[in-house]
Amino acid sequence: MAELQYIEVEKLHPHPDNPRKEIGDVSELAESIKQNGIFQNLTVVPAEDGYTVIIGHRRLTAAKAAGLEKVPCVVADMTPKEQLQTMLLENMQRSDLTVYEQAQGFQLMLDMGSSVEEIAEKTGFSQTTVRRRVKMMELDQEKLKEVSKRQLSLADFDRLAQIEDIKVRNQCLDSIGTQNFKSSVAYEIRKQEIKKKLPSVKKQIKALGAKKLNSSDKYSSRYESITGYIDIANWDEGTPLLEKAHQGELFYYLDNDSVQFFQKCKRAAPEKKSPKEKAREKRIADAWAVIHEQAAVAYQLRSDFVKGLRYTQKNADLILKGALLAGILKAADYMGSNRDAIMDILEQDKENYARDRGIKVLAAFATADPENYPALIYALFGDSPKEDYTGGGYQKQYPEYCPSSKLTGIYAWLMDLGYEMSDEEKAMQGGTHEVFKER
Repeated sequence: MAELQYIEVEKLHPHPDNPRKEIGDVSELAESIKQNGIFQNLTVVPAEDGYTVIIGHRRLTAAKAAGLEKVPCVVADMTPKEQLQTMLLENMQRSDLTVYEQAQGFQLMLDMGSSVEEIAEKTGFSQTTVRRRVKMMELDQEKLKEVSKRQLSLADFDRLAQIEDIKVRNQCLDSIGTQNFKSSVAYEIRKQEIKKKLPSVKKQIKALGAKKLNSSDKYSSRYESITGYIDIANWDEGTPLLEKAHQGELFYYLDNDSVQFFQKCKRAAPEKKSPKEKAREKRIADAWAVIHEQAAVAYQLRSDFVKGLRYTQKNADLILKGALLAGILKAADYMGSNRDAIMDILEQDKENYARDRGIKVLAAFATADPENYPALIYALFGDSPKEDYTGGGYQKQYPEYCPSSKLTGIYAWLMDLGYEMSDEEKAMQGGTHEVFKER
């Protein structure tokens, strides 16, 4: 058994691989040591010019600040791998390490030959958690070190890991821990989904024999739309772009994030437009593309937040307040609901109408799991990727700002429950977004 020794502080050196990079403020600890001395010894290992500290880095810093010349130490015999494991365990048991510092420690242990299974067994973390933390080490280390000063969670890094392109992941890393992080990640994931699905979209377009339209043709009186905007990011690759076979010539317009199909209008009058008119139509089309894109991203953020809500005694009143808000909006603005989602949640047949369907729905709700309450209330609002602040404006003119009572109600509910709006969402809601300034 190692004996306790008093060693000069000048001979004690911090471990270069200590997972805890920031010692923090030791003024209170230093004052306590002045008054009462050190109650707990340091653990050290021999080094060429003295000793290396394994456990007690904060105590050593505080002891120096308190003016102590010697501190109690136990000199241990440890391999480099054992030293790192000991430091990791010591700091983790006290919750002293940031997520970033844990990731660094795990990576060092892997570099020293430890397996994920061994690290999990030694630290008490699951193998999945160890792998998720190590995944962080692919990120820009300087950026990661800087942003780790913020209040971060492992969930933030899980969201970031959904972005496959490491360059884009590092770009989004800048905003981690801020109110814009979820928005920027959702936007990039959406772009990623579009990029993945675009080849399938183009393949179907080619198989349909559709001809390409430019933006000026799209808004001319010679063509009429036969489909709405097909959002590529949310499109199921296993489904056809056109539900029914089309007779006659087929045309398409492929935007940054959507595709739309057209046919020639009957008795269309010939139309000639000046370059200035065509340029204006393109600017209008681009502005509406921004509206659609931001609406889809914001919807994804809202729906993801609701999916993460848990019904508890603590937040029950706030969650149920949403039902009251939805009811008020229905009475005041005749707001619609997502009927299909409600029927799905309550496991009811939404296809066939029956006279006693209402009774069956009430019976199903009476036995519904409260965990489903947030989703049910959200369905009452009838939120969708098409909700924006244009009031369903005429898309051949520049978007005009129009407040949305539905979105105002949804955000009022969600923010009570902890939702944070991004700068883009705030600008859209307040009508200050760049897209409205052109008008």
